[in-house]
Amino acid sequence: MRLPVDWLNEYVPNNLSVRELAYVLTNVGLEVEAIEGAAGGTVLEIKVTPNRGDCLSMLGVARELAMALKVEARDREPEVAESGPAASSLVSVVLDDPELCPRYSARVVRKVKIGPSPEWAQQRLARCGLRPINNVVDATNLVMVELGQPLHAFDHKLVSCPPGEQVPEIIVRRAASGERLVTIDDEEHELTRDMLVIADPRGPIALAGIMGGTSTEIHGGTSEVLLESAHFHPGTIRRGARALGVSTEASYRFERTVDPGGTIRALDRACELIAEFCEGPVEVAAGVVDAYPNPVCEAELALRPERANALLGLDLSSAEMAAGLRRLKLEVQEGEVLRVRVPTFRQDLKEEIDLVEEVARAHGYEQIPETLPGASTGVGGLPADLAFERQVRHLMQGMGLSEAVTSSLESLEAPARLRLPEADPLLRAVVVSNAKTTDRSQLRTTLLTSLLDVVAGNRRRGVSDVGIFDLGRVYRPRGAGELPEEPQHVGIAGTGVMTRARWAVPEGYAEWDFYALKGAVENLVLGVTRASAEFAPESHPSLVAGRAARASIDGEEIGYLGEVREDVRGGYDLPDPVFVAELDLDALRRLAREEPRYRPVSRFPALTRDIAFVVAADVPAGRAEGLIKQSGGDDLESVSLFDAYEGRPVPEGHRSLAFSLTFRRADRTLADEEVAAAMERIRSSLTEALGARLRE
Repeated sequence: MRLPVDWLNEYVPNNLSVRELAYVLTNVGLEVEAIEGAAGGTVLEIKVTPNRGDCLSMLGVARELAMALKVEARDREPEVAESGPAASSLVSVVLDDPELCPRYSARVVRKVKIGPSPEWAQQRLARCGLRPINNVVDATNLVMVELGQPLHAFDHKLVSCPPGEQVPEIIVRRAASGERLVTIDDEEHELTRDMLVIADPRGPIALAGIMGGTSTEIHGGTSEVLLESAHFHPGTIRRGARALGVSTEASYRFERTVDPGGTIRALDRACELIAEFCEGPVEVAAGVVDAYPNPVCEAELALRPERANALLGLDLSSAEMAAGLRRLKLEVQEGEVLRVRVPTFRQDLKEEIDLVEEVARAHGYEQIPETLPGASTGVGGLPADLAFERQVRHLMQGMGLSEAVTSSLESLEAPARLRLPEADPLLRAVVVSNAKTTDRSQLRTTLLTSLLDVVAGNRRRGVSDVGIFDLGRVYRPRGAGELPEEPQHVGIAGTGVMTRARWAVPEGYAEWDFYALKGAVENLVLGVTRASAEFAPESHPSLVAGRAARASIDGEEIGYLGEVREDVRGGYDLPDPVFVAELDLDALRRLAREEPRYRPVSRFPALTRDIAFVVAADVPAGRAEGLIKQSGGDDLESVSLFDAYEGRPVPEGHRSLAFSLTFRRADRTLADEEVAAAMERIRSSLTEALGARLRE
């Protein structure tokens, strides 16, 4: 907003230099962005925040300056000499939508002679960035700059009457779709239902709060003027102006809220100026036509001085706070709690905290002492959930995996590429009602689609060796009207070579395969839960049969892993094998055990025994290992599989498994007889439960 300094000084006389004035205004929140010299005096370019529409006027800025200087701003009520018939006999107003136009006030001025406005008025408008037009239009623009209330002047004789009536009618309504209006800039606009228009019985005559139309504009032969002063809903004006690509001084103010209580004062001031600017006496019709079905009441707020001082770090008395608020034209009733009546021009003051800010501004930001924040004596730390996620990330990164951050939104077609059967619950996704794009229109039910998208994206860019992990949420719908479940999962995907240029790793062992993936899952589970993962064959529709497993801890399932089927890979243009795992991070968090504690290594020697046996080929080695641990007793320290063999001389349909067992006690050396008894229990358990045939 452009602000002529001499005009401002008429409201608040002062001895400040221009730079001192700019400093004071900036300190109260009206940032001065530029100081310009113009014909007739200096102009300040000030930046007004969107919530302070009242400061888009000379009077509004004057109130702020007077508050800062602790003086009273000069202000007077306009004086109008009314004569002739009542305004209500000359025009009627109909509000079709009071929510979009809460108030519409009108006056009629007759015996007007259109001509140029005085030189001083033209200069003031020019310094404010407005083009002088004629005495009537210039008067309305001066009032807009002075009081912040945009006005519009219609040629009263060009406003039509309803059929059979003699009184012109103003109708404030939504535009009908397809209606057209030629505005005073000679541009034709096609209107929509989202726009508000000022109309007469024949059709639109102005875009409400934005610009008037040519059909009723003031011209050289105008002798009767209908003045409009209204309050419009800010959002409606903003949407209409943007849709049409039109921005005016009026729309700029209406978008930031204009005082609903100031419409009549602005009309009176415009009538006063028109009478001053016209040659010969004018006739101002008696009264105002004021359509105001639901008056906006002045807000009443409570301010606790103790609370204000605590927030601001001050020690002001109630009287000092009240005095500062009164300088802002707020009515204050003093007491233990200040009762503050907020005038309608301060629509930004809605809560106690807003009044606290006003106290700070009235006192002066520069007078608030600086204090360092108090240091906390406690030891900081991450919340448990975030600490757990960080631990997972460190483990994954330690295994050489890179983190991928993917979107929870995917296209409707994404799950189909996983070749899932029709009844699979993963196909029941939550669809977004206000999706911005078709490829982000539903919430994912599995991380598998996101992981394969990342692998495919790298492949398209020539990166064939990929090892990634992703921590993200999946979404499972509940009943109608209920929010979906949002479990957090961790996914792993690998393809190509795991690592290169490591002298200790043979080339064939450096590639991703099922066992490399299984090792990554085992390391993750052991690292975060202090427990060993258990694996069993899994039948997953997107994974290769026989190369997929279900992971669990103590019998509770935590996820799956395996090799992606060739036809699924084909949907992503991935020619090479891809291995994926998806684990329930919430389950891992729940199963996580206490932090590891140091336990001294036994100083007594261990006894090692091997056991080999033949079982049916479909018996999982993990089941056999579990039986060994269960029957081995407390002295069994560790069990490890070191050989699995199929072929002659092992019978067809069977395989040989060999385990190494370590026994040890912490308090003494074990006797051979004790280990022999444990081995016998293990043999009996394997024979009875698995039908194992022991090998010598």
